[in-house]
Amino acid sequence: MRRLLLLLALLAAPPMETRAETLAAYRITPAGRDAPISLLIPGSHQGEAGLPAPAPALFEGRAALLLESVQDAEDVSDLLRAPQGFDVLAPFPPAQRRLLDAAAACARLGVEPLSPIGLFLALVAASAPREAPCPGLPPPQSEAGGPASGGDPALRALADAQGLPIQGLESRREQLTALQRMGGDALLRLVGLMLRDMQGGPQAGLAALDAAMVQALLAGDFAALRERVLATLAADPPLRAAFARFMLDDRSALMARRLAARLRRESLVISIGAAHASGPGGVVARLRQAGFVVQPIRIPAALPPDAGPR
Repeated sequence: MRRLLLLLALLAAPPMETRAETLAAYRITPAGRDAPISLLIPGSHQGEAGLPAPAPALFEGRAALLLESVQDAEDVSDLLRAPQGFDVLAPFPPAQRRLLDAAAACARLGVEPLSPIGLFLALVAASAPREAPCPGLPPPQSEAGGPASGGDPALRALADAQGLPIQGLESRREQLTALQRMGGDALLRLVGLMLRDMQGGPQAGLAALDAAMVQALLAGDFAALRERVLATLAADPPLRAAFARFMLDDRSALMARRLAARLRRESLVISIGAAHASGPGGVVARLRQAGFVVQPIRIPAALPPDAGPR
């Protein structure tokens, strides 16, 4: 959901000045003697400038790396295709339709006409970092602060290096079904918000927001990240409520249930989007309600490749 954060959020913070040596995380301990200890690292689904990876030693002796989702082969075209007779582009003026057509052509979802879910995914995919910009779309905002690092890509690399299985807490269909439950009208309003932001052209605020996200992640201020997402939808209370319920809290509940079923018998490294960690409906609160001890901690970050001993 990182690109959604960038497209929706409006607030910014000062850029990072130094590279962090620790990351915010949670230690999860089930009740009982000799219970396995797991590590929850709320973070970003993509690499971010200024966000380091955790130290490789933290993966030693773990049973698996759990991410929100991994690629699966299930056919979800039924969720991406618009119902017959439903003109999904009707709410959008011609200029925005052209952007949607360009995003659909670039994303290559393999389905047409696209449903509201399909339009949303096309915009997200077309906005993701790529070697060449999508024809017909504004060039993506350049990211400041150095090369991207950390996030799920770094965790995947660490797990691969130690031969750990990488598994998902949700299937792709489950994620898309959460979007569907928001309702087609709410999704189209969300798409419209993304398009208006895109029509605004390159904005320095996006680069500053990258730094703001990293600052909050490093500080462990996951509540601020959640509120930042929801605050951008304040002008549309029904959309804000739908997003908070279906995309954050309901998915957090599902992830917490699946974690609870494994944490009593396995030592895991878990990475979820930071907005799922906080709040009364977040994963941390739900695991505590299920009887787990969940403690905020600082974990060591990996040394950059050219760094010597500290």
